[in-house]
This record gives sequence, structure tokens and C-alpha cells, in this order.
Amino acid sequence: MAAGKGTRLKSAKPKVMHEILGCPLLFYPISLAQKLDSSIICVVGHGREEVAPYLQRFPVTRVVQDPPLGTGHAVMVCRDALRGLPASQVVILPGDMPLIQFSSLKALMEVFSSSQAPMGILTAVLPDASGYGRIIRDARGDVTAIVEHNDATEEERKINEINTGVFILNKEFLLDAVDRLTPNNAKGEYYITDIVKMAGRASSFAAPDCNEAHGINSRSQLAHAASLMQKRINERFMEEGVTLIDPGGVWIGPEATIAADVEIWPGVQVMGKTVIETGVKIMPNTWIGNTHVGTGCTVGNNCLLENTSIEKDTEIPAYSRVQEKCPAD
Repeated sequence: MAAGKGTRLKSAKPKVMHEILGCPLLFYPISLAQKLDSSIICVVGHGREEVAPYLQRFPVTRVVQDPPLGTGHAVMVCRDALRGLPASQVVILPGDMPLIQFSSLKALMEVFSSSQAPMGILTAVLPDASGYGRIIRDARGDVTAIVEHNDATEEERKINEINTGVFILNKEFLLDAVDRLTPNNAKGEYYITDIVKMAGRASSFAAPDCNEAHGINSRSQLAHAASLMQKRINERFMEEGVTLIDPGGVWIGPEATIAADVEIWPGVQVMGKTVIETGVKIMPNTWIGNTHVGTGCTVGNNCLLENTSIEKDTEIPAYSRVQEKCPAD
């Protein structure tokens, strides 16, 4: 779902086109969805003129929600597209939550598959759940409702388990349920969360890291999510044999590939579909974007390498600017 305006970001740019580590927010849920299935529907609304060109690089079906009348309404406008899908299950992902992990999504799907419930919900437990929909459970622990913050009672607002906005549902149940939604709430919108009551009960899985529920509604939240993603990516590369002299001072985009025995100094940014082969040393304050760096190269400090290819064992002098077009694949 990528139709939100993102008013609190105070930007003419659509919320989902704001970037984390060189990629729009929209990149992250689409990448997650691609690991599950090739049939992806993207709901767009505000700023779709800017979102649509970016979506062209992915095999997705684009559906317009205009005007935006809530998450339930977003599903309503997808009914025809959903009916045409061969899958019997539908996974719903928010467009502004880049930190959701594939492992959590898989765990939710496994819980859902083993239950008899018509839907499953990814939840999270937050120290401060203000602004989020609260998870309501019965005595057996099944989810029986999600109450939005604006509609919650004082007692319900004390609950710190929240809805992340990630769902898996039986497709036929979903198509039937959205037709029964009504906008009887404080915002006058159609909430997909109201479907839980129609289901009677829902299975659930709580994300082990509450940061996965980190939504983007402000510049500070965008920066916080970027720092969390930076740490996650850097830790993965270090586990794979990459040396980061100061992990907090190195920024690596999610599409980059870095081999073992690469040494990266502080102030380095590696963005886009960059490939860095083994034995490379990258000195401080260098920007590398969409570039192939061959085995054994040394890149001096304060360099800019963009849209180029560096042959193996090359020494790039400090303060160099190398900007070319990569050879066709």
C-alpha cells in the first residue's frame, strides 16, 4: 500500500519516494514481496505521477486509490486485480515500513498456515504504543479485534501490543469482508482492521524486534529508520567477512554487493547496484554509486566513483572523480 500523503514530512514528494540508503521507501516492501511471489499489486494515490515511473522497474500491477479513504478502501480498489490472481492467500504490506524482516513475515505465514483462522497479523510490542492500533485478545490468546488509537478507550490505550499493518488473509474471505466494511469511526474511513471482527479470530506472530514496526511519518522517523537499516546492513556484511573500520561511519545501500576481505574506512558511502570484489581497500570519505570495483583495487580518500567500472588491481588516487557509463550487461 503506497497511497499515503505523508503530511507530517512537510514535503511535495510522496512519502514512499523519500529515501533510506539511496532507495525509496517503496523499494523495501516490494523487495520483500518479490521474495514471496511474482504477483504484486501496488496501490498508489497521492503523488502517483512521481511514483509510477519508479514502479516501472518492477513487475507490479498498479492500482489507483483516489480519493484515499483508508486501508480497507485500498483493498476495495484492488478487488478486480485480486480476483485475477491464482493465489488463494493475500499478503498485505504497508509502503512506509522499511524495517519489516523477511524472517518475521515467513514466521507469520507459518503460523497462519497451521491455524484455522481466515487471517494472520504481524504484531509488535512497543514501549510507547501511542498512535498505533491496539491488539485485542480473548482469554485463549486469539486476536479478536484491532482498535485504532483514536477509537480506543483509556483502558485499551494501555495495551502496548500493536498492529504493524502486515496481514495475510484467505483471498475469498478478504474479498467478501471488504464489501462489508463501513466508515463508522473517528476518521470516517474504511479500516482493514475491522475485518478482524468479521473473521471472529485471527492468528498472529509478534515481531522479535519492535523496530520492525517503525513507520515513517516524520523526518526524524526517516532518519531513525535509516540508522537502524545502516546497522542491520553493516552487521550482515561484517558477518560475511567485510572489514568496516568504523561501522557507524559507513553507509551501504541495500542493493550493493561486497565480497569478503574488503576494507572500508569511515565516511564511505556505497550506493545503488555497486559491486565490490574481494581485496579492495576504500579510504575515507569516498562515494561509490552503481559501480563495479575489481579485485585488489585501492580507492583513495575523497573520491567519487559513479556509473563506472574499475579494472582489477587499479589504484585510484585521492580526490579522483570517475563518472562514466557502465558497459551494457
